[in-house]
Amino acid sequence: MRQVKVLLAMTGLDPNNKRIRLLARSLKEAGGVEVYYSGMYKSLEENAAEAVKLQVDLVGLSIYTGLHLAVFPEMRQALDAAGGKHISLFGEGLIPAQDAAALVDQGAASAVFASTLPINTIIEWITTRPVS
Repeated sequence: MRQVKVLLAMTGLDPNNKRIRLLARSLKEAGGVEVYYSGMYKSLEENAAEAVKLQVDLVGLSIYTGLHLAVFPEMRQALDAAGGKHISLFGEGLIPAQDAAALVDQGAASAVFASTLPINTIIEWITTRPVS
């Protein structure tokens, strides 16, 4: 079975990249996951194009700006438009539980993790997902 491929991304002018970098490092240390970090200040379209180019299974979007209700549906649309309909989108950040549930219910994200959850919770979710 092949490794899960994950692109971890930020978007816009969100300067809070410590947790997404910690997730990237922790995933690499855990093994079994091919991890790409797209860096800061990229547009949704740039991140979507990179995800398709790298042929990832998952895109993890980190948001701490409070714009999650707009950004996740837009990222889903950007992925779909770039040819990444098969790519699962998940998120982490300062996202209230009711908003996280709404994003999952509407299909904008497969999972959304609060910034208060341990990184290992996200790692377990990623590493236990089947890949095709």
